[in-house]
Amino acid sequence: MTFCRRLFLYFAALFLSGFHAGHPAYAVDPRFELNPQMLQQKLPARPPLASPRKKASAPQRKSAGETTYTVKQGDHLLKILERDFGMAKKEAMVLVPGIVRRNHLGQSGRIRPGMRVIFPFPAKAAKCVVSPEPGAREGQPKPAERDTGGQQITFFKGSPGTDKEVVGNARVVWEKLFPAKQSANYAVSIRGSKYSLDLAPDRYLLLPAADGGKILIEAGGRLSPIVESLIQDHYPGIRFVTYAPQKRKSFFADLLAAAGFYSVEENFTVAFGADPKLTITSDIKIEKDSNSSLQQDIFLLNIEPGRGSFPPLLSTYLANHGFRVIDLYSAAQHEKTRTANSIHVITEREPSLLADKLMTALELVYERNKEIELFSMNDGGVALRVMADRYFEKNGEKFVVSVFKGDPENYTLLRLLESRNYHLIVLTPDEDLRSIAGKFLAHLHMQGHYAMQDLLASGKLPYRIQMSGLMVNSPDKRGALFLTGSRPDRIIGELLELNGYSIHGGNE
Repeated sequence: MTFCRRLFLYFAALFLSGFHAGHPAYAVDPRFELNPQMLQQKLPARPPLASPRKKASAPQRKSAGETTYTVKQGDHLLKILERDFGMAKKEAMVLVPGIVRRNHLGQSGRIRPGMRVIFPFPAKAAKCVVSPEPGAREGQPKPAERDTGGQQITFFKGSPGTDKEVVGNARVVWEKLFPAKQSANYAVSIRGSKYSLDLAPDRYLLLPAADGGKILIEAGGRLSPIVESLIQDHYPGIRFVTYAPQKRKSFFADLLAAAGFYSVEENFTVAFGADPKLTITSDIKIEKDSNSSLQQDIFLLNIEPGRGSFPPLLSTYLANHGFRVIDLYSAAQHEKTRTANSIHVITEREPSLLADKLMTALELVYERNKEIELFSMNDGGVALRVMADRYFEKNGEKFVVSVFKGDPENYTLLRLLESRNYHLIVLTPDEDLRSIAGKFLAHLHMQGHYAMQDLLASGKLPYRIQMSGLMVNSPDKRGALFLTGSRPDRIIGELLELNGYSIHGGNE
């Protein structure tokens, strides 16, 4: 005889035995009481039994087409419709005005703890499916079923869950957190003296808690009080965690909180270095106990598909700093992104050498020690030539780069060049990359500013890299051009190259 049928007949027999003529009703565990209307028998009046134990927030059927719900702390109508009736937010918002009118809640629509609210539709329920008895032959007639007057024995509040992916992900996370318990039994399988109960582990996953307790995941739906009671009898103190669609992150936060870990922090960030600066972002950080930080045994969990994953080289780097990465959507292979972005590391200090590196980065073809003729013999019989430290042409214009050291004669010659329509970029011995690059960009009419730049600004990665320098917007280049005086270390350089940057210079 199957579990559902045996359970029904067993409790029905207990219920009827309490009405033997002249004898009071025998006590039945209120968790397992059934509605007497289900038996369709005229029974003598008796004092009412104690109310069955149930959660204060569970919806109760009022009539064939309505459900009565007792409000608890923190409830509001939208929350109840989404959580207990499985509705989408848009669908729930359409129904709220009618519920407000039905319950005379006034214009505010406020509800208070303890208030009973009527919802003008039935609560969702799944039927208890009775399977053939073990050993029964195919085609053998089933025993006659008692008419229950339109009511059903329900094993679920709401529809039973079908999201196997989130259950599988939870199992993956637990095997990372508890590697010694990988062979643990994740299924609920209870054998009592008068019943047996089995739950499918792909919908109802049994997990160990950090404090030695048990957690049961209910994917999508919630078990009825009668099933929960049987499970609680077998696993005292068990915690139930329900997964609701579109709430993946909050589900894992609730699951980890139920596990009794020392610390669970959402939207965690940690930074390494100052310039360059590597910032790591994780959906959830987990410290299993108070010694996790000292023992460098902290877990970083990424559960949102849109965040991206950690490349292996970064996971190794984090492991060396005491962080273990759990990526639920890690890419099978991290290939380098192909872009035209380039980084030029300019560490020179002498202004003329710094200018050389800068002009190379800007793809300017220049000459050193260029002799420029200002006047020839044909101009009044006087020939004058000036030696320019650096000379280049751009868009039909002529540019002279010179380091001025306070020599009056040099100053006069530079002014003569300016009078002959040469653009002067005059440098001083104490200038650095920031000021020299600013002069070049101003004369070339190019946009760029020196600041702490975010080199991976897509927002689709669980990490970001920031460096001080100039991000140049050049019409002659297809990709980004970044000029910096900070030399990136190995991990920063490899991450930048992985994301499409080519790095030049800075190897001296």
